[in-house]
Amino acid sequence: MSQNDLQIIAQSVLGADLTEQECQALAQITTQRNLIKDEVLFSEGSLDDQLYVLVSGKIDVIKSAGTKEETIMATLKPGALAGELSFIDGEAHSMTLKSRNDSHVIVLHRSDFEKLIDTQPLAVYHVMRAILRASHKLQRELNARFMEMNRFVTNQYM
Repeated sequence: MSQNDLQIIAQSVLGADLTEQECQALAQITTQRNLIKDEVLFSEGSLDDQLYVLVSGKIDVIKSAGTKEETIMATLKPGALAGELSFIDGEAHSMTLKSRNDSHVIVLHRSDFEKLIDTQPLAVYHVMRAILRASHKLQRELNARFMEMNRFVTNQYM
């Protein structure tokens, strides 16, 4: 683990509430992955036990609407989490994530993370709270978009 790894964790969404010792424990079990433009991070329907934190670059969140049709639902920017629901519940990914440009992510495997429960329970709590915060933020954004779309549609037919 380099000082750079520790700094990346500390400055990430996951490190918001972590002490330096907790950041070190997390940095020891994370890996990093570089993606080139148009590389798929994970595909809709695939299973993995990983949580991703986007450190740099942009990643498109894509939903398939048939065999050839794809819709970009959102674009993740540095600091965003990806795969958090599958990381928590073990279900398949509901969307495909593809790098819009060269990108860098931190990768946390659930099995490695669960090993911290006995040795770093507060770190586990803080990371789970960070995941929940990020999920709530996304939910609020989606609710706002829905309300805006609903107002637009309602005004079209008035």
